[in-house]
Amino acid sequence: MRVLGIDYGKKRIGLAISSKVVTMALPLETIEHKGPIPKAAQLIFEKILHLKDIEEIALGWPLYMDGTLSPLCHEVLELKKNLELLVAKPIHLIDERLTSRIAEESLKSHGFSRKERKGHLDQAAAVEILHTFLERKKHLS
Repeated sequence: MRVLGIDYGKKRIGLAISSKVVTMALPLETIEHKGPIPKAAQLIFEKILHLKDIEEIALGWPLYMDGTLSPLCHEVLELKKNLELLVAKPIHLIDERLTSRIAEESLKSHGFSRKERKGHLDQAAAVEILHTFLERKKHLS
């Protein structure tokens, strides 16, 4: 059983995957997209088909720092609805406040240049989203 982490953005979607024993979050890839949300959902679905053992999905929920809904939240809800039509797996919305900043700092501390960080930032944010989900799940068990 594995969990897929998703950091949705208007141009790029970062993906992360849990280890097989569902304890670690690992970067998977970044999907470039510029089309409508149903197309983004289709691209994610195709990844899920290749991975085969995904049992749950942790989807970043981009709230403002004060907890109110950002405009991107509406797109994320639309993405979630489109994914639910394609995938019969639970999809959890995970608060992603500060994940991009944490991911950026992590990449910076590992010596990635600014250009290299840009290429890995979406995956690193997906790792943070997935890590948050896995930690929450561990504490609920």
